Amino acid sequence: MATRHLHHFQAPRLADLVLIRHGESEGNVARERSIKGDHSLFSGEFKHRHSSNWRLTDRGREQAEAAGEWLRKNDMVYFDRYLVSEYLRAMETAARLNLPDAQWYAEMLLRERDWGQMDLMSEDERFKNMYDELVRRDLDRFYYAPPGGESMAAVAQRVDRMLCVLHRELPGKKAVVVCHSEVMWALRTRLERMSQETFRELQMSGRMVDQIHNAHILHYTRTDPGTGKVAPFFTHMRSVCPWNEKLSPKGWIKINRPVYDNDMMLAIAERVPRMIVSEEYLQQTYRPDKKRLYCDDAESPNKHTFCAETDPNLLHPVLAVPAPKVTLQNVVVVNKMTRYQHEESLYGNSGEALKKQMSMRGFVYDRLKASHDHHIDAIDDITSTFKEYNINCTIVNAHELTHDAYDGADMIFSAGGDGTFLKAASFVNKPIPVAGLNTDSARSEGNLCAYSIDASCHRFSIGLDRLLTGDFRWRHRQRIRVGMVNQEGFKYELPRYALNEVFIAESDASRPSHYNIGIDQQQRESHRSSGIIVCTGTGSSAWHYSASQIHREQISSVLHAMDFHTYTNETVTEITEMLNKQNMFAEDSVDMGYVVREPIINATFGDIRFRRGKARRVSMRSLGWDMKVNLDGLYSVPLNYGVQAVMKICTEPQYVLRTVDFSRSTDAALDKDFP
Repeated sequence: MATRHLHHFQAPRLADLVLIRHGESEGNVARERSIKGDHSLFSGEFKHRHSSNWRLTDRGREQAEAAGEWLRKNDMVYFDRYLVSEYLRAMETAARLNLPDAQWYAEMLLRERDWGQMDLMSEDERFKNMYDELVRRDLDRFYYAPPGGESMAAVAQRVDRMLCVLHRELPGKKAVVVCHSEVMWALRTRLERMSQETFRELQMSGRMVDQIHNAHILHYTRTDPGTGKVAPFFTHMRSVCPWNEKLSPKGWIKINRPVYDNDMMLAIAERVPRMIVSEEYLQQTYRPDKKRLYCDDAESPNKHTFCAETDPNLLHPVLAVPAPKVTLQNVVVVNKMTRYQHEESLYGNSGEALKKQMSMRGFVYDRLKASHDHHIDAIDDITSTFKEYNINCTIVNAHELTHDAYDGADMIFSAGGDGTFLKAASFVNKPIPVAGLNTDSARSEGNLCAYSIDASCHRFSIGLDRLLTGDFRWRHRQRIRVGMVNQEGFKYELPRYALNEVFIAESDASRPSHYNIGIDQQQRESHRSSGIIVCTGTGSSAWHYSASQIHREQISSVLHAMDFHTYTNETVTEITEMLNKQNMFAEDSVDMGYVVREPIINATFGDIRFRRGKARRVSMRSLGWDMKVNLDGLYSVPLNYGVQAVMKICTEPQYVLRTVDFSRSTDAALDKDFP
């Protein structure tokens, strides 16, 4: 099969992009004073307010107004899209630009870099408590991620998703973005194809003209300022500090997008001396113990882990597992109904009439229409690609899906987000593999999807090539089977299976759910609660994880009650994260997780034993009025008084859901675009 080349594809691009950093914030002042030795601001109210709620100082307000004045002087007051970080300092800056007729969209992808445990810490605290982390950070500032935080590379991946959306939705138009310093640096690495070496040089240069100051403006354009020629990508940029232009370089700067040949790449690699020169060098430098063939480290999960002296041929079979190639002749694509299509079918309107109707209901018409168009483009890309590969493709709308729709199919593809994937998977009752395709990654997280389709970045043909050549791995996900037993002892199974979770509660959320529960072979007990969630390993990181979370305030209260006054915020965070991580488990586990939501504990009912945990079998007998069994939020059946629902993992191999995973590939460009 011939490999398809996409060099002819002309991706849509913005004409101009303006980036603006927020003005001086309360956090900036606190950090600057801490660097100078005054750590007093990192106490009191600062410790109890998230950094997203820092406001602008008086100086920051003046800087924001100066940035707006510079835009007006340079005839840059009208844009086709206005985006701003959800953080208060960015939103306040955007408002104080005073751009006429501006309609701002708050975008979470533009949030400041997450500093994890380093956030809200003074320089003194960082040096005392996280010295080793500071040393690691200095090894490479681009790829380093603080504990619980983001690396600059992760921020770059995050903002790249936003860029793809802007290029796709606004070809030939202008956009303005108000965000943060670290986000702007990340955008620079993407827009200018900046090497990591250049990034480090600019960050560490100490020259004021190389920095991104408060209210700093970066303007990117595809139009050559000298000739007026328009290029297919950004070719020029200017960097301006509007309140003091001496702090910024003068005029336009041409963007040099680096391209390397073999000799250049070898020269770059040779700048770094090798640590392993030869076998003799290893023997002389490290002197390994030749007598040991096995690692007996107590922390090793396998007592028979081979060390360096082991015969390498014994390890080769592990690395030489054959690729899981697939042959496709007939496939089914489950197509989601977009919100735009739903509204259109609901009211029977289109065009301006629909736009008016949706606006009256509080929807942003342009955003929903753009998302719909992106999904339709992705569907066209999918169908045309299958046609080019001579694969028969049947499109089935998700709301019209039946078990018969999968007859004769070699593979199922869901086109949408996680909801569409769950819908498609719920009808699989035979060993047919399923692959999720995220058709709008900018607005859908798509954790269950294997590949994101984007006309600007990722075409479906790339993912299909990897699938057909075996450049992926199978991921087996267990599902929950629900059996129903009525008061006469009649048993039957629900025709669909739960991939994430089963939720059992009263239909009216304000009414307590009354039931009798049994966990494995333990003695049963009766509860009144807001319902119970029973999840698989796949669902353990979804609703179950949120419902089971222990919060930092709870840990802090317990430590305080124990009169343990020496604890720090880092200790509280570490304990909280450690306990919460225990709620997640592997998607191929035969265990189920369960959590009782808001149990009623009083003199009548007393405490309960089964609040949360793991089990192989969970049974619930309804004692309520109008209880329902809900599978993945997609399918529900009544659980009448006295009827029992029995939940177990489908252990038979034919019911295990086989899904596609591209994450082991070393080609980052093809990986799923999720941070």
